[in-house]
Amino acid sequence: MKVIGSGFMALALLVFGADEIPASAQGEKEQKMIVVFEEQADMEEIIEDAGGTATEAFEEVDIASAELTDSVINELRQDPAILSIEEDTVVELQAQMEDWGIASSNIPAAWNSGFTGEGIKISVIDSGISRHEDLKLAGGISTVDYTNSYADDQGHGTHVAGIIGGLNNSYGVKGVAYDAELYAVKAFDAKGQAYVSDMIEGINWSVANDMDIINLSAGSQTGSTAFKSAADKAYASGLLIVAAAGNDGDSVGAGDTVDFPARYPSVIAVGAVDRSSKRADFSSTGSTVEVTAPGERILSTYTGNQYAYLSGTSMATPYVAGELALIKQAYPNLTNKELRQVLIDHTRDAGPAGKDPYYGYGIIRASSFTAPPRSQQVNAVANLALNSKAITGAPGDMFSLSATATFQDGSVQNVTPDAVWASADVKVATVANGKVQLKAYGSTTITATFGGKSATATITVPQPEANPVVKLEADQTTLVGKPGDVFTVSAAATFKNNQKEMVTNEAVWTSSNEAIATVSNGKITVQGYGMATVSLSFGGQTATVIVNSPNPQAAPNKIHFDDVPSFYAPAVDYLVQRGITQGKSATQFGVTDSIIRADAAVWLAKELGLNTATARPSGFGDVPDRAAGAVNALKQAGIIGGKTATRFGSYDPLTRGEVAIILQRTYKLDAGNETSAFTDVSSRYADAVNALVANDVTDGLTPKQFGVSRNITRGQLAVFIYRLAE
Repeated sequence: MKVIGSGFMALALLVFGADEIPASAQGEKEQKMIVVFEEQADMEEIIEDAGGTATEAFEEVDIASAELTDSVINELRQDPAILSIEEDTVVELQAQMEDWGIASSNIPAAWNSGFTGEGIKISVIDSGISRHEDLKLAGGISTVDYTNSYADDQGHGTHVAGIIGGLNNSYGVKGVAYDAELYAVKAFDAKGQAYVSDMIEGINWSVANDMDIINLSAGSQTGSTAFKSAADKAYASGLLIVAAAGNDGDSVGAGDTVDFPARYPSVIAVGAVDRSSKRADFSSTGSTVEVTAPGERILSTYTGNQYAYLSGTSMATPYVAGELALIKQAYPNLTNKELRQVLIDHTRDAGPAGKDPYYGYGIIRASSFTAPPRSQQVNAVANLALNSKAITGAPGDMFSLSATATFQDGSVQNVTPDAVWASADVKVATVANGKVQLKAYGSTTITATFGGKSATATITVPQPEANPVVKLEADQTTLVGKPGDVFTVSAAATFKNNQKEMVTNEAVWTSSNEAIATVSNGKITVQGYGMATVSLSFGGQTATVIVNSPNPQAAPNKIHFDDVPSFYAPAVDYLVQRGITQGKSATQFGVTDSIIRADAAVWLAKELGLNTATARPSGFGDVPDRAAGAVNALKQAGIIGGKTATRFGSYDPLTRGEVAIILQRTYKLDAGNETSAFTDVSSRYADAVNALVANDVTDGLTPKQFGVSRNITRGQLAVFIYRLAE
């Protein structure tokens, strides 16, 4: 027996993607679409009369695939015979990662009772099934466009088929239901992809050809209305549909990651366990997981008449399909719902007690299947009821539903924790053990199932009536003060219904120049001389407050530096008059010297009027005392960071590019439509440099060079700050 190692893995999980859409003669693009009809509608005639092309009609599930333009789609949406129209998207097979499962699932106990799946028809909707000395096919169909053969050109389907029906001969592997009739439904191509319509055709074929069980080792995080409709109708006709829960789990089992179609109530969602009966890390988790089965490093048939070890919920799914075949042979008169309950009744609880999102009801475990099923035993469930049939609320609301079972002997029991709960649309509402959480506007149905009986509650989350804000007002519109003054401004919003509400804390407050005035929840602090506009916004409306802090215009000091040319003189005088710096000495400003990060921090903190005394410690260990307050305040304001979490780089120079980013962030400069012609500015600095140019702060070193990587000098930084102040 040739065995392929773990390098032979199947493709990624199902994903939905757009195919190329051919253009029609009229210039509109034709799209592959799926149309869901009311029962007994003339599907092809309705589509052709609207100007579309019906490619296939799936009579058993009242669904058709077609090529339609946008105008035809819009016309068909008006037809009352049509329930929905959606794009015919592409689907991919479950991801694989790499046979102990027979003994672990106690399958031989059923074999010893003579139950081997004989007479049970199972369709495997997958990548096809290849000819293999260890498999016997009863028939099949190809629903893909490029071949009529249902042979496997990918490997996944052949591996799945062997787990279900590997022959009981003197070699190879033995499947769970080795005498079952296997049918290949090739819906996936060599890349592991399938159109939803091809999968629907496979379900349609399975119904029309009297299949008992459908194995679907595939899934996606995106649902399909058409596919759900097909699955629901197949289930209503008496079929059992088994699907992989998905390989989107993690080691802690966080979140609800179950794939579609396994999420649908009409489908049995299967998770995977390892040799130690522990949930495989990759196995998806969530409230819709129904059972788990062996799914890690499973040996089965493979293409090329070989064998391979594969892992995934794709491998666990055929274990469940196989056991259902054994159960159906043992109890031929049970309905599909009753067979599903027998499967649940024959699980071994794992994880938290009772049904849980990791193992569902538990790990499958066959038996002799000779005892009467629970549904046929005395005191079966006669009725199931919920404490509420309708819930209405808003997104975020939580409600509790309880399920009560009435048994044939008249006894009543609260079965809320034991019931299987499901939401028809998890985007609108989710449910777990009766706890319902409303998620978004819309409607859905919550279903509880127990003992073969079901009960439902309708969930409605109505859109709120529109009541927009029509006016926003501040109780003060002009403030005059001096640095250090603090003003409190209140904001009131008027709504469409004339209701007035104070929204001071809810409004968004911003200052046009935080060097002059800062604001937080209506508290305005004057930081420096000049004028600034404080804006507040709420509900799409805005208002403004003008802050005026007149400069007392103290007589300028007589400052003279020997190294300051006329170009830099106004900027240097501005910094000296503001008390930002007194130069490097009485006669030297150091106009051409590179400025270090510590000095730049001091300049900027003083210019912005930041409170350096009360700012939180920065955590940097290399800041000199003279700059510590400035660095603390700038970091707290979100203006600067350090070289590392503990090092500021106080004595390192600053580049012109770094300064551009800091100043744009500090002054909230907008580049507008400015695009500079500098050739040395990378994408990291482009927006900041363009913002400086757009606001007349600098024109660069030359028309083509900004000098982004050059160290900025004390004179250059003085000019930048001065021009921003102007």
